[in-house]
Formats: sequence, C-alpha cells, structure tokens
Amino acid sequence: MVRRTTQLGAAVCLILFGATLAAAIQQPLGPELKYIRQADRESTRRATIAQYLPEGLDYGPWWVIGPFPNSGHGELDRLYPPEQDGFNPDAVYKGKHGIDVTWRRTDFQDNSAMNLRIFGDNPSDNRFNEDAAVYLYREIRIGEPADLKVHMGSDDGVKVWHNGRVIVHADVLRGWESDQHVVTLHLEPGVNTILAKVVNRGVGFNYSFGYDNPLDPLLDAMLEYQLDLDFPRSAEDEYYRMLTIPVPRDIVLEVGGLDVMPDGRPAVATRRGEVWIVNDAYADPPFSATFTRFAAGLHEPLGLVSRDNAMYLVQRGELTCLIDEDGDGRADRFETVYDGWGLSGNYHEFAFGPKFDREGNMWVALNLGFCGGLGKSIVPWRGWALKITPDGKMTPVCGGMRSPNGIGMNAAGDMFYVDNQGDWVGTCPLVHMESGDFCGHPGANQWYDHPAAPGENPGKPAAGPDGPLTMYEAAKVMPSLKLPAVWFPYGRMGQSSADIICDQTGGRFGPFAGQLFVGDQTTASIARVFLEKVDGKYQGACFPFRSGFDCGVNRMCWGAEPPSPGPAGEGRGGGEAHASMFVGMTNRGWGSLGRKPWGLQRLVWTGRTPFEILEMKALSDGFELGFTQPVDRQAASDAGAYAMKSFTYWYHEPYGSPEIRNKVLTIREAIVSEDALRVRLVIDGLREGFVHELTAPGVRSAEGKPLLHAEAYYTLNRLPDGPVARAEQP
Repeated sequence: MVRRTTQLGAAVCLILFGATLAAAIQQPLGPELKYIRQADRESTRRATIAQYLPEGLDYGPWWVIGPFPNSGHGELDRLYPPEQDGFNPDAVYKGKHGIDVTWRRTDFQDNSAMNLRIFGDNPSDNRFNEDAAVYLYREIRIGEPADLKVHMGSDDGVKVWHNGRVIVHADVLRGWESDQHVVTLHLEPGVNTILAKVVNRGVGFNYSFGYDNPLDPLLDAMLEYQLDLDFPRSAEDEYYRMLTIPVPRDIVLEVGGLDVMPDGRPAVATRRGEVWIVNDAYADPPFSATFTRFAAGLHEPLGLVSRDNAMYLVQRGELTCLIDEDGDGRADRFETVYDGWGLSGNYHEFAFGPKFDREGNMWVALNLGFCGGLGKSIVPWRGWALKITPDGKMTPVCGGMRSPNGIGMNAAGDMFYVDNQGDWVGTCPLVHMESGDFCGHPGANQWYDHPAAPGENPGKPAAGPDGPLTMYEAAKVMPSLKLPAVWFPYGRMGQSSADIICDQTGGRFGPFAGQLFVGDQTTASIARVFLEKVDGKYQGACFPFRSGFDCGVNRMCWGAEPPSPGPAGEGRGGGEAHASMFVGMTNRGWGSLGRKPWGLQRLVWTGRTPFEILEMKALSDGFELGFTQPVDRQAASDAGAYAMKSFTYWYHEPYGSPEIRNKVLTIREAIVSEDALRVRLVIDGLREGFVHELTAPGVRSAEGKPLLHAEAYYTLNRLPDGPVARAEQP
C-alpha cells in the first residue's frame, strides 16, 4: 500500500491529469492539512480524517434488512425477528409478501439521505417500498471513551437503539430532514452498535445518520482538492473539474437561489431565508473565498436573479426585489413586486423563480400543496406558471404542474420547466410552456375557470376502458394536454429535476453550445438536453453530463465573463479562457446523494473535448447521431455497436410509473457520414409517444476512445414527415 504524508499549506503544487501547472498560492492559507495518501480515494480520505478524530474511531458499513409489512403509522413497535434476534448476517426471515429477506451490506453514506426504496424491481415498486418497515445496523469502534453528537432524520417513523438502549422513538408521518433528532452517543472502548428501524406509509422512505466533519471547512476543501488531483472521481473529471468553495461553519448554505452580480460575484439565497455574497469565488485553488450577508428574514426563497443593480427572488408568498441603496453591501429596501397568488400554509407550497424572458417579464412556477398523498391547489394559482412584468402585472400562462423546481429559457427564447415525479407524473419531464397549456396534473384545473386564465378547463384526465392510458394516448382525446419535450428515465437520468440553464457561452464551456443543462436534486448530478422541433413542437434527447456533486444539485448559473487576462481570483473570472458553472446544493427535506447536506461548487471546463453523442435527431426511419469528435468508421458502421429499446409511462393518479410496454428494436444499418461526425441509424419499430433508449458501447472515436457517456434517451412524440414504412403506431 502506498502511504504519503504531505503538509498542504502556504504553497500547493498542482498536478492535473499529468500536466504540471505553475500555480502557487501567494498568501498563507491558514491551517495546514496533514494529508495521508493511500491506495485509493476513500482510504486516503479516511486516513487523513482519522488524524482529527478520537483515537481508533471507525464507522463500520451500514447493513439493511427488509421489507417487513407495516402501516407506517401506529405500528412502530410491532416486533420483527431482526429486532428480537439482533444482527445475524446468516439469518433468513420471511418479509413482506412472503419473500425471503436477509441482511445485506450497503454503500449508504453518512450525512446524506439513505434512500430505502430499494426493494422489488425498482424504486417505484410500491408493493415492497410502501407500508413497509426495514432495519439498519452498523458498528462503531473506538479506542477510548468519547461523546459523539449525531443528528438523524427519517421519512416516516423511526426507532433507534444505541448499544441496546432506545435513544429515538418517533411514530410519525413526515418528510425527511437531516436534523430531526440530535442526540449524544456515549461511546465505550471497543464495539458500539446502532440499530435503526424505519417505517414508511408511502412516497418517501429515507433515513439519515450524520455528524459534524472533524475538519473545518478550509481543511475539508483542501482535502477534496488534493483528492481530486490524486484520485479523480470519474472519467468526467478530465473534462469538467469540480472546485469546492469552503463554507464557514456558522453558515447553513442550503441553496435555493443562485446568480452572479454585475461585478461577477455569486449571490446565493438560502432556504433559511438569507442571501450571501461570495467574494473571490473564482480562485483556483478556491481556498480564499469569503462570504458577506446581503439580506436575511426571507421566507424560503427558491430562486434568485441579479438584474439592473437589484436582486429579484421568489418567497413562498411573493416576488420580491432587494435593493442596496447606500452601497454598503446590504439590502436596504425590500419591495413587493407581486403577491397575488395564494398561500394556505401547506408545507408543500413551494414557489420557484423568477427567471426573465427576453421581454423582461419574470416567470414564476408554483408548487401544488400535498394533501392525503395527492397534489392539490387549495389556493389560487398553485400548480400554475405566472408571468409578471417589472411593474407587477401578472398573466397566468399554463397549469397542470406538480412540483416545478426549475424554470429556464432556451437559445430560441422559449420558456421551459422541469417537474418532479409523483401523482399524474410518471417520471420527471421537461415541458415547453405556452399560453393555455394543460401540462398534465389536474390538481389546479379549477383556476382555468378564472377570468384571467387562458385556455379552457381540460376536465378529468382521460382513461381507457381497461384502465389508465399513456400521456400520448390521453393527448389524442384531450387537445390541450401538453406532451413533455423530454422524459428523464427515473434513476438513470435523475429522480428530482431542478433548474435549467442554457449554454450560451459561445463554446467556452465545451462543445454543447445552445443545449440545456438540467440539475437533479436527488442524484446530485446534471443532465444535458438536445432539443429539436418536429411539426412545430419540441422533442429531443437527454444525456448524462456530470455526476458526483457534494449534494443535491438545486440551482446553477454561469460564472461571469472574464474581462482580460489577470491573476487568478481577481475581477470577473480571473482571466480564465474557459467558462465555469456555479452549482448550488441542498438536501434538506428532500434527500440526496453526496457527502454533504448543502454547499457551493464551481464546475470548470478544462479545455479538453470529451467524446460524446452531441445530438440525436429524429428521422422518419431512425435517428441521426452527431458526435463531438470523428468516429472510427469501422466501429461506428457496425449496427451491432448500438442497441435500442423503447418504453413509456402510465398517465395515472398513483405516484410515479414503472416503464411499460418495453420493446427491443432492431437496428438495421449504421451509416457514417463523409466527415465521420455523424451516423445515421436505420431502425425498425419506432413508436410515437415512447422514449427510445440508445446505448452505443461499441462506438469508438477515430483515436480509439470509447464514449464518455454511451447512453441517450430520445422522447419521440412525433415522427418527422417522410417514408415511415418501418414505423409503427401504438
């Protein structure tokens, strides 16, 4: 095993992908990190952090067993064999629906939500993931007595034992938050045990166990920076680097809104009602960033735009303009721009925005309330998108939204939103917003009868004689029903879509000019979207782009344009030749992958072009793929290098939908263009109204590289005009 101890302090030599960069920090960085390099990233992190922990402290892995039948409320104390027998990795019990269940080791991480919807065929398999109970077990070893303060949360009820003694008992129905229970564990030398029992009624099924990082934020940022140099997180690091901006311990940066000010500094609105300005955010390494509070006392802002020397943000009950009149860096004036939508007090009534369109209007999207497991609009305009002029005049645009945590404009100036899977929403969609549209959720249909509303009340969603229809089928009998431009397959392309930004950097962020980036709050990742119009309507494909963020990606914005070459960390971008994207994160109440509960990172293009599927265009008898680099002709012309299947989703009231009507399609030909940048695939069995999943593991670039991401998912609402002899209708 390789072991290296390094003091990271006043000067850091940067080794990045084999290239030595002549960069040194000119000012002291504060405390030095005692860095211990070992054989891999996680071992190095654990060895380094261990120096700052009580002697011999070691957190063992989490084990899980279940599911067992449980109503999720009032039955927390119902006994099951694991509770009576303790941890026995060889034991086999009868679980829900008579299945055999055993203890299995997991890769669940502390300080983030553990998604327990892991049973059955997929997370949407409600037979096993709802009305259920599971047990989690882990051992904590320590060499000396110590007290450890931990925080736990669950969705729904939870009972926790430490060394056999009950320390948490909460028989409740609730959404998960990380700090619902804060307790102190009195650890004794040797082995200490944690047993947690979590019950679930429906929808969310999460548990978390967290503790404060023993490293202060600066040391933690230094550690992650060095780990990225020594052990890149994935192949994606070669093309897009993550720089973690250290957040002081006394700031809870649960990012709800994010934008850059005219001078290039990021402004961050938090879900706890504050706005922070980040200074020196472009430094690389990012250790010199500082935070200044601009405003406080707001009601969960979930969006922020800096414009005309003011900040606009949406609180739960209003669109607000913040102005610094005396130039002291703090907001002096809080102006209500518009507050005409309803607020009942339901916990699920989030409000998102604003985003500006080309005419200077501000777009706001309003969440439905959540009542009895269904989305409902108790007060006006919940479940709608609104357009608001700077002088406060409001126009309703479209309804039928469930949880639209993301609004954005594409390069053509059209406005889109992303929704979250739930009732009437089979999986997360990207939807083009036009006046009078019905986007699918009937919970707010009554507001179509309002005199100000465009369009007509679509009524109850259609159903077939044998049960639910797909959304494509329902649109045949509901003319106002708007089909999503893109579906994001659940799990593979995220689980909780959040925020949209368009690449208008002019190629300074890589080869994806004009395309959309869509964050995902659950999987801590960003997807990429290519759109085209067929018969005047948007449709297109989504692709993986970047994963591995520290927390759930909730907001994104572009860094400022670099003014001129200059020392790193100065001015509006430090003279960078390439663009960067700020990524704001949070997991409170919603849960996410990642090692932190919140944070701010900057994604920087390294200047290297990844080998990717750049575009996926629909043809009457297949698809045309565009690539970022020339392909190897022999590999790309082999039809066996590709595979395709298609599937769709139910359009129904239950939460989410499995992938239905799956079909494997035959790829007959793969025809490479003269410049080797495009490949035409001739395919049997294309189906309108279906997602077409393409994998291309056999394709190579002219230089012999595999695709960085070999998957694409095209939502084919309409086949282009032309011969369709090989196409079939559902």
